[in-house]
Amino acid sequence: MARRVLGTMIVYGFPKARLDDELDLAEWIGASVLEILPLWNTLPDPSLLQAKVAGRGLAIHSAHGCWGGESIRAGRVDLGSLDPSTHRDSVDDLKRCVDWLETAGGAKLVVHPGGLSDSTDRDARGDALARGLLAVADHAEGTGVVVCVENMPPGVFPGSRTEDLARILHDLDHPRLALAIDTGHAHITTNAATETLAARGLLATTHVHDNDGRQDSHQPPGLGSIDWPAWFQSLDAIDYQGPIILECIRKIREDRSRYRPEILNPFVDRRAAPRS
Repeated sequence: MARRVLGTMIVYGFPKARLDDELDLAEWIGASVLEILPLWNTLPDPSLLQAKVAGRGLAIHSAHGCWGGESIRAGRVDLGSLDPSTHRDSVDDLKRCVDWLETAGGAKLVVHPGGLSDSTDRDARGDALARGLLAVADHAEGTGVVVCVENMPPGVFPGSRTEDLARILHDLDHPRLALAIDTGHAHITTNAATETLAARGLLATTHVHDNDGRQDSHQPPGLGSIDWPAWFQSLDAIDYQGPIILECIRKIREDRSRYRPEILNPFVDRRAAPRS
């Protein structure tokens, strides 16, 4: 079984979460690469971030793009929206995210395919999503940034099933489009391994956290019911070579004893770091 680089999401620009503290925690976890969740409405300085991260010997892998009310200028970001102004503003905000990430030195922008929606709108929302993704991907040409669409929990049409997102991306056939697999969302929808296998040939990054199969609680691995060996076998089956990005830093920040490195240690290469 392949071993993969370990990473973690950190937040940036939030008043109650100092960047140095976030980087300290990333080092404690043993991460080598980072996904950044900026406070988008303030557009925190990406150049300062890049310098601080490099100074720790870490690298920026990805950023979590705007979604819902977590926007820059849009009232709401929803790439599947059937409202023309919301759709236009969503695309424009995600283009700004691409530009920000390019300056920060990252390569993968994770985006949501949309929010909770009515299943009867699936086809129309799918068309809107495809148009939006194509516009953002075209904007990313020449930047080195790949736009990665994340699978969602149940209730997003299309977006809760990886196979639906994969079908859209195969139809678009754009070199700047890929998939991100969220293990927690997948565990609620079907299971992490099944949703990952559906991303074959398109998977470019991960969001890794655990839950009980009912609530999207973003627990550290081992504090829920995901079958982690089976999930890593699914990554091997589709030849995914990218990093394992933890998306549970809030829980670890609140209580470091929740982090159980022994769950992932057989499958990842952890950066040597102080464990105090």
